[in-house]
Amino acid sequence: MHHLEKDSHADYLINEIIASNDTLFVYENSDYRWLTFSDKIIQGVMSLAHPEQVVSPISQALMLFLLTEQSSYRLLNLGLGTAAIERGLQYLHDKQKVTIQHCVTVELHDTVIHCAKKHFNFSANSLHTECVQQYINTTQTQFNVIVLDIVHTQYEHDFLQQVSLWEKITQILVPDGQILFNFNPYSELGLIMLLKTIRPHFSAIDIIEFHDYKNIVIRAHKSSTSNLSQHAINQSNTLSTIAPNFLHNVKNIFKV
Repeated sequence: MHHLEKDSHADYLINEIIASNDTLFVYENSDYRWLTFSDKIIQGVMSLAHPEQVVSPISQALMLFLLTEQSSYRLLNLGLGTAAIERGLQYLHDKQKVTIQHCVTVELHDTVIHCAKKHFNFSANSLHTECVQQYINTTQTQFNVIVLDIVHTQYEHDFLQQVSLWEKITQILVPDGQILFNFNPYSELGLIMLLKTIRPHFSAIDIIEFHDYKNIVIRAHKSSTSNLSQHAINQSNTLSTIAPNFLHNVKNIFKV
């Protein structure tokens, strides 16, 4: 995905959306369409030929819940981005590879929602335009999967470090539920503190580390005693359908 950074300029710009808090830039070349904010960091990518495929290695890792077979998925996606999770799940559901009983998306910013609908084939199953923390604190719905892709770069501003947040997350996760989330390890201490916070709530925790990305993905399961393995990933036809070549980008998978 890093190779698209060199194409993030005016020649490939197809839309610029000015919002009160930031500006969104949508770019497109012959193969991909992608989104950046003013900082020019790529927020998400869609393949034009195969929009159902999850392109970003980080987003692909967030789909690893598919390794845990369920009769149906009740999923909460916190942070819309370019709707890669929603597109991938809708495709799998339509092809009868999985059953999506419920998919709730929470996104605070109207401009991101507008952009995802206009440029990234987003069709809302259930959409809530509100703060993630507010939704978590007030919802009575239970889920067997939570996916979270909202990143902070400083400990002081990182809501993932709040003990009360994880207490509420474990309440809305069913007993065999799991959460997968993107984390920027802004410091070794920050990662240690986070793992200490979530450890009491989960029986299995894995960290996925990537070759060309600073960010990591953490998967935490409430009841499973089995951890992720490259063998299980290789054997999953469902995952490979929407996240091809995922392991090429994985440097390590750690058990915590």
